[in-house]
Amino acid sequence: MFSLPLDEAERRARAFSHRLALGTAGSLCAGVGCAFLTVAAWLVLSAGHGAVFAATVIGAVYLGAGLILWGLSLRPRQPRRVEAPADPYGPFIHMAEGFAAGLEAGRAARSPGRKGRARD
Repeated sequence: MFSLPLDEAERRARAFSHRLALGTAGSLCAGVGCAFLTVAAWLVLSAGHGAVFAATVIGAVYLGAGLILWGLSLRPRQPRRVEAPADPYGPFIHMAEGFAAGLEAGRAARSPGRKGRARD
């Protein structure tokens, strides 16, 4: 009796843990890659211009990236447009209107005073 909701909850928990594990692994790999690129930039800049210049450039790059991300986080979120729920009776109302229009057209066709009647 309760197996279906429990199976659904278990499936969702498994999917969430899978996404969480992949996200964590991706973040760890990105962090290691960033560290290696920082060391490589340090080696290139310090070899050509000195350690003070390398520290200034790398610090400015990280500070700039941090300020950009901080600014993006402070932006006000655009409110999501809430669409009116679809009227479940809309198709039936249209059918009723069409039926009423058809009845009216039929009555107008039968009425003796209509214009353009064919003469016998």
